Amino acid sequence: MKTASFALAALLALPIAASAQGVSDAQIAAIVVTANQVDIDAGKLAKTMATSADVKKFADQMITDHTGVNKSAVDLVTKLKVTPEDNPTSQSLKSGGEKNLAQLKALKGAAFDKAYIDHEVAYHQQVIDALDKTLIPGASNAELKALLVKVRPAFVAHLEHAKHVQAALGKSQASAGDNATVRTVAIEGTAFSPVALRVAVGDTVVWVNNDPFPHTATAVSGGFDSKSIAPDASWRFKAMKKGEFPYVCTLHPTMKGTVTVSAP
Repeated sequence: MKTASFALAALLALPIAASAQGVSDAQIAAIVVTANQVDIDAGKLAKTMATSADVKKFADQMITDHTGVNKSAVDLVTKLKVTPEDNPTSQSLKSGGEKNLAQLKALKGAAFDKAYIDHEVAYHQQVIDALDKTLIPGASNAELKALLVKVRPAFVAHLEHAKHVQAALGKSQASAGDNATVRTVAIEGTAFSPVALRVAVGDTVVWVNNDPFPHTATAVSGGFDSKSIAPDASWRFKAMKKGEFPYVCTLHPTMKGTVTVSAP
C-alpha cells in the first residue's frame, strides 16, 4: 500500500548490537559521518517532495543540524589524524539510506510526508541506541567520546520533534478522511488488543504501537502489510474487500490477530 510506512524497514536492522569493545575510533568516525549523511540526503529529498509545511521545516532542520555534526566530526578526526574506516555498520547505514530514498521517491503527497516522518522517528531512535550502546562506550579517544556525548541531546531533540510532527500529521490526515468508522487496535504487552476485530467495507483500522520496540501487522494470506511500526507510531489500513484476514507480527510471530470485513 502506498500509505504504508514501509520505508522504516530499511534501517530497523541497524547492527548496533556489535560489542562496544569491538569497534575502533576509526570505525566510529565512519559510522557517525555516514549516519549524518543518510539523514541529510533524506532531508534534501523531503524539502523538494513534502507537501506539509511542518515536514519541510523539519527536513530543513535535519539538513542544517546533521551537516553541522558532520563538520565537527570531520574536523576532529582530521585533528586526531584518524582516517574513517568503513565497516559493516556504516555499510548497512549507507545501503539502508539508499533503499529509503528509493522507496520515498515512489510516494507523493500525504503518503510521502507520513513515510518520511515515520522513518525519521525510527531512525533517530536507532541512532540514539547506537550512541548509548556502542559508539560512546566504544570510543577510546577522550575528545571523540566527548563529541559523541555533546551531540546526543540534539538527536534526542530531533526524535521528539519528529514525534510531534508525526502526531500532527496523523490528526490532519484523520480529519481529512471520509466519514467511515475508524477502529483502533492497540499494540502493547507484545499483543494485539482487541485480538479479533470486525469492521465494514470502507472502515479504517489503525494499529497504534505502545510497546518500546517495533511490530508489524501483516495479513497471513495477503491483503495488508504494515511493515515495521516504530514505538509510539501508528499505521492505517482502509478495508475495501470483504473477508476474514488473520494477521501476525512478523517480528514476533506469537502475536496474532484477525480483522473480519463485512458489507457496510
